[in-house]
Amino acid sequence: MNAAIIGATGLIGQHLLQKLIDSTAYNKIYMLGRRQASYQPSSTTEVIFIACQLDELATLSLPENIDQAFCCLGTTIKQAGSQDAFIAVDKTAVVDFVQLCQANSNFIVTALGANPQSNSFYNRVKGETEAALELMLSDREQTKGTVNKLVFFQPSLLIGERDERRALESFGQTIFNFISPLFIGPMKRYQPIAGEKVAAAMLNLALSSRSNESNHQSINTIEPRVIRVNNEDML
Repeated sequence: MNAAIIGATGLIGQHLLQKLIDSTAYNKIYMLGRRQASYQPSSTTEVIFIACQLDELATLSLPENIDQAFCCLGTTIKQAGSQDAFIAVDKTAVVDFVQLCQANSNFIVTALGANPQSNSFYNRVKGETEAALELMLSDREQTKGTVNKLVFFQPSLLIGERDERRALESFGQTIFNFISPLFIGPMKRYQPIAGEKVAAAMLNLALSSRSNESNHQSINTIEPRVIRVNNEDML
């Protein structure tokens, strides 16, 4: 089974890449991005780095079919510099990556509260991204695509070690130990979550989908599905 991953240098992606390798479930993993992520190699899994800018995804081609695609892209307005630049990463590049891979199953990190009607710009863009991908899935027969399954992971505030510092997330990590007892009942869905836990949830669902990809029956005969994994389910 072949996989592709983008965003492997980020908080979730760095954990996910290593988990994919350690699972030994993949023959090859194509890592796409501006720079190569560090990882511990395995004798059973070949990791192939494809250097590219995000705005090149729409014109790239991959040398082999991809069974499962993993998207861990994400930025902030401050990092991106503008709303347009934010959309280019968190929406356009995500859609372009899924379109490029044409994988049977796609595992995409969005955000808690993702909603195309949200008053929050961040959550609205995340919701628009989900909606655009769902449209791609529903139109796959017309476009002759193979996208058959979308799994959206919707984490709350992410905690964990990053290469770059994000002020809000650093603040969240600082106070997390003091306020964590407050996240009970309905508030549990908002509890900050470690990037490693999101990566673990992505791998678990990917491996559980593996039987579908290896089934002798064509996966394109299976009814398309959209799954949303909320923050509380990943804790």
